[in-house]
Amino acid sequence: MALSIDLSGQVAVVTGGARGVGRGITSALVEAGAHVVAVGRTEPGDQPPGTSFATADVRDPEAVDALLDAVRAEHGRVDTVVNNAGGSPSVAAADASARFSTRIVELNLMAALHVAHAARRVMERGSIVNVASLSGMRPSPGTAAYGAAKA
Repeated sequence: MALSIDLSGQVAVVTGGARGVGRGITSALVEAGAHVVAVGRTEPGDQPPGTSFATADVRDPEAVDALLDAVRAEHGRVDTVVNNAGGSPSVAAADASARFSTRIVELNLMAALHVAHAARRVMERGSIVNVASLSGMRPSPGTAAYGAAKA
């Protein structure tokens, strides 16, 4: 069953939107007619047509505020925000430093909260989508902080 959604004229922001799952989300939103601002810490070599790229560290609330203000100023609106940025290298809990675990929780939990809060401020209406992980529901060796953040 094919799902048909018309997002023509809408603006979407996808954190972690230039690579992996985020790039797939970006492509699907573009295919539905949206202009997508893909967000990441480093600019990718190429972006699909219908997208632009914004550099931001979504763990930084001030950077997130500036990002969403800039998107709204440039495009006049923000209709959809997808909190996709996240991940973690595999490190045994016994070997993970407190700083490592803190950074993983900042990226996989706090960043989504920062983005959602800033999006609420600039959106008149629309959708905020938070990408989850099975690691939040079942043990996944080497990803203790990630699993806790996604729970």
